[in-house]
Amino acid sequence: MNAFPDWLFQNSFHTLGEDFYKPFAPRVLEEPKLIASNADALSLLGLKPTDLNNPNLFNLLCGRQTLPTMRPLAQDYAGHQFGKFNPLLGDGRVLMLGEITTQQGNWELSLKGIGRTPLAQNSVDADGFSGISESLHEFDISQQLAKLGLPTMHCLAVIADKQPAYRNHQFEDSAILSRIAPTHIRFGTFELHYFRRDFDALQQLCDYVIKHYYPECQNTELSKPQQYAAFLSTVIKRTARLIAHWQATGFTHGTMNTDNQSIIGITLDLSHAQFNTSFDPSFTTNPADKKHRYAFGNQPIIGLWNCNVLARALSPLIEPHAIRQALLEYEPTYLTYYQKIKLTCPH
Repeated sequence: MNAFPDWLFQNSFHTLGEDFYKPFAPRVLEEPKLIASNADALSLLGLKPTDLNNPNLFNLLCGRQTLPTMRPLAQDYAGHQFGKFNPLLGDGRVLMLGEITTQQGNWELSLKGIGRTPLAQNSVDADGFSGISESLHEFDISQQLAKLGLPTMHCLAVIADKQPAYRNHQFEDSAILSRIAPTHIRFGTFELHYFRRDFDALQQLCDYVIKHYYPECQNTELSKPQQYAAFLSTVIKRTARLIAHWQATGFTHGTMNTDNQSIIGITLDLSHAQFNTSFDPSFTTNPADKKHRYAFGNQPIIGLWNCNVLARALSPLIEPHAIRQALLEYEPTYLTYYQKIKLTCPH
């Protein structure tokens, strides 16, 4: 049975307030056309590829229709890009439609390439579009990650449009890429409020993430600083395990900026991602990475570097000794998990 008509979207992220997001309505596609669909990802929402024949579902996944329970938004965040802090980032072309609860879990549904959001002004080159080639690339990589058992966001469908996007010195059709993940919150979301010195908002964000994604850290026998320390420790260990899984499979993310590092330890933002079949440590996928900062062999070090950035952002809430202890857990967690997963991953 098609579950789509029964969808009721939740909007818990809105409870944080508009310091964390900007409301936005999607652009309207001129001639949308389904190019690709992912049966495995659709099944997580109780759907199958033939359900995309439902015009209501199709129009929802390309932004032509919204439901009454949706309150679309673009998330605000900062981040370190190639090692340099940028306070003005956020979703320039991505729209989160809302949160769905299914038998397979809770999912945020987002659309990429939906037009210039109010946060697109933070990047003068942002046109709000996604080219069809980059959309298909991200779609394909996400499927490969899922088949390998790597924690990742999931792409549902690619829907093309006649509106042109200028990419790689030429025009191509634009596209809408629909994606789901338990959350799209990232390290850079915490950096934003640390940079603003808004420690009340920082604590509010921590409480929200712990409540929804790290309930095991809500130990009433612990003080608030101890709960935040437990949260940081768990994030660091999840990040270490994620990157160990990357290294064991040859996955190269290409753009490990802190605004692309998931707070729940899944793989986000696959625009430059590739698989390094030779496991060459110098393998670099991003043409902008002239100094090879994000080369395959550097990913474990960058993962720890990113965790240090997150730890600094959380430092107003956690005792220094607890931060040091949490960071010391990265390397042994990484090494232990790498050895374990390397025995089972294909080479």
